[in-house]
Amino acid sequence: MLKITPASKHHPLHTKRRVLNLPFGTQRLLAVFEGVEGGFAIGTSIVVALSIAGLEHHLLLLTALISIVVSGFNSASVKYSSEHYLDELDGREKRSAFRHYFIPACIEFVCYMILSVVAILPLLLLSNTFVAVILSVALTLIVLFAAGVWRGYILRMNKLRDGIETLALGVGIILIGLISGLIVNSL
Repeated sequence: MLKITPASKHHPLHTKRRVLNLPFGTQRLLAVFEGVEGGFAIGTSIVVALSIAGLEHHLLLLTALISIVVSGFNSASVKYSSEHYLDELDGREKRSAFRHYFIPACIEFVCYMILSVVAILPLLLLSNTFVAVILSVALTLIVLFAAGVWRGYILRMNKLRDGIETLALGVGIILIGLISGLIVNSL
């Protein structure tokens, strides 16, 4: 019996996959999107959770920054290991682990960190924590929708659906932060 691996040009999925010339290459572009979506949604979720928990403004900022760095590093680590291990399992491991796995993970981490800082920027600029959190949530939701639309455009998919999907996932992540903050505040 002849077995055709998924990486083979004769595999049915190979002929169905669209060929796109993506800027920066597929892995790197997807790492940018993952960093954008994760950095904004998770960064804002952390800010919402900590603000609901009743932390003072300076402790809120410090705790949010520490949480965001740890979360960003975790996301990049997951990116590296999942891509690498899936390719190992499929028999498609790349020769250069640095270029194919480490660089996309670093790109995701950098995007994550930059956008998380943007998510907490209102806290840095405004002394009123409530207004800063509302502004952070609004900014995050707008950027997530725009990122989803942009991803849909780049990947030649349904732009509106991708925008709404990314927005909905972000709302879900922020709601988890809200619920977590309410639980901590009730203790």
